[in-house]
Amino acid sequence: MRVSVRALQAVGLLAGYYLLTAGALVGLAAFDIVLLTHTAATHVFTEARVIGATVVVAIPLVRGLLMTRQRRGDIPGVAVSPEEQPELWARVRGLADLVGTRPPQEIRLIPQVNAAVTEDVHLLGLLPGRRRMFLGMPLLVGLTSAQLDAVLAHELAHYANHDVRLAAATVRGRAGILAVVRAHPPGGMFLTELMRSLLARYAELYLRVSQSVSRRQEVAADLAAVRVAGRDNVAAALRQLPALDAAYRYYLDRYVSVGWDAGLIPRPEGFYGGLHALLREPARQRALESLRREPPEAEADPYDSHPPLAERVAAIESLPDDGRAPRCSTPPASGLLRDAMRVGTRLALLALPPEAATKRAVDWDVLVRGAGQAALLRAAGGLLSTASAVLRRPVPDLTALLDAVDAGCLDAVADALPKSEPARRASGRLAREFARTAFLEVVRPLVLAALTDAGHARWRHSWARPPHLEFRPGWEAAVAAALAALVAEPPDTRPVRDVLRGIAPEPTPSPTPTGP
Repeated sequence: MRVSVRALQAVGLLAGYYLLTAGALVGLAAFDIVLLTHTAATHVFTEARVIGATVVVAIPLVRGLLMTRQRRGDIPGVAVSPEEQPELWARVRGLADLVGTRPPQEIRLIPQVNAAVTEDVHLLGLLPGRRRMFLGMPLLVGLTSAQLDAVLAHELAHYANHDVRLAAATVRGRAGILAVVRAHPPGGMFLTELMRSLLARYAELYLRVSQSVSRRQEVAADLAAVRVAGRDNVAAALRQLPALDAAYRYYLDRYVSVGWDAGLIPRPEGFYGGLHALLREPARQRALESLRREPPEAEADPYDSHPPLAERVAAIESLPDDGRAPRCSTPPASGLLRDAMRVGTRLALLALPPEAATKRAVDWDVLVRGAGQAALLRAAGGLLSTASAVLRRPVPDLTALLDAVDAGCLDAVADALPKSEPARRASGRLAREFARTAFLEVVRPLVLAALTDAGHARWRHSWARPPHLEFRPGWEAAVAAALAALVAEPPDTRPVRDVLRGIAPEPTPSPTPTGP
């Protein structure tokens, strides 16, 4: 009976949307017909403008209808059978028994920090169908077994409460009406504004009903997870999710993608191992602890089907103590996987854009060095090509550039570099200082790249901090002094040539302070 009532509610809401949209389209078409049959031929231009406006209004209406008819696309991932991953399947089936529902027929691992369930239902949810569970590999890497139990129990509760049977219809209806409302911004012609106002009012009604149902479903699923996995374990899992999501995005941005422009990606077999290492790094754990303590307060979104995370955590932690302390010492959830590296390798390329297939997969140290050198050469900003154009002869490398400086060409090359607005307005000595400062900014990465190639500095891969250039003791100061000499008056290239040959000046000892 409960499923039937929800099905009728979904049918009623969608039927109302169809009637409203169909009526609007019929009205627009009738208006155009009347206009064409009753307007004088001398007003053709006006007719065309008005009909064009009705077409502009009709396009998003049709698009919204089509979106309500389209099924949500499949979620890319790697399906794992009970024979391949018996421990994971046993855990899911055991939790399904505790929740009081039948387990999914398919478990698919996905690359996102997410978990979800679907069911291929019929007759708007009245007849059940094939069940699928989607489980993010980062969850297996970053959650404990107890925390994963909480996540799985929450998702399985959506089956037990029959939430997923109507999810497809509700989501498609929401997507369609939002597409129409957002395609009609306020302002413009009277007809457009009238249509936007009518649809906005219906959208408010539709979303108020559907969102309240969705949010109640999330709260009910949280309570079911608390019953199965324990209050503190569910709260700990919810607190861990934003920290894990932030760490994963940071990992993709600062590690995985760092060599993208250089044509490099990490080896697929080490992809999730790298995330595991990042999460276990003490410095990173301290940085993420604040996200665990205080879940982020998201801005209120009237279209969000989930209650704010902080609100969910507070509601769970306000429940009576059930005597089940958080089992933070339990092993990582990845222990449920057999041959986790093999599974992670299959998922790795799904975590990146399709262009990743054209990149070269290398070890982390090679990736960091290649990315670092490429970044230095990009930062050099075409200095060598600028020098070649100014001098009208090839300047293929740093040595040739230093020779040109010795020949008195520094100011000519520096003056040809891109200038800021203050530099363009400057003249005389001030203009030369601006130009030499610009030259210093682009010659420094060129010197650092040459220094790295010579083995006097190296790119360091570390999970505690982003990839960085590491100098031999005392050499960073020597490089800074050599670069200062290069743009001094007069320019002196000898210190730069010395550091490139491996000759660094002895550091000058600091004067010993004396008392009064």
